[in-house]
Amino acid sequence: MTEGMPSGEMYVLVRGRLDVVRSGQLVATIAEAGAALGEISVLLDESPSATVIAREDSEVYVIDDPIAFLASDQEALFEVARTLAGRLGRLSGYLVDVKRQYGDAGGHLGLLDEVISELSFGQQSPVDPGSERDPDPLY
Repeated sequence: MTEGMPSGEMYVLVRGRLDVVRSGQLVATIAEAGAALGEISVLLDESPSATVIAREDSEVYVIDDPIAFLASDQEALFEVARTLAGRLGRLSGYLVDVKRQYGDAGGHLGLLDEVISELSFGQQSPVDPGSERDPDPLY
């Protein structure tokens, strides 16, 4: 799985160790059998936001049509939802802790209220291509 390269696939780690790299930064190492990868890009219908690199000899199961798979397997869908909710909960908890420690510092850290609110309760706005100058772009 490569950051920014559409695949439409989802993967499940069978065995091994995988590094997740986003914008050149290591963000996670995954070694738990059964861990899903690519679920965010599949659910949002976007290109992957990270590259996954095998850190050691690894085996993954490829799900070629993950939307159909998740629609037909409620247990798998629930597990993906639970995993994503857990990640969001841990991330927002971390941001609240950072705010508690550095919230009065100003600068970029002063934006933590907005970041936490958007991550926790924000709705993704539909994209409106164009501008006031050119409301009907040709792309």
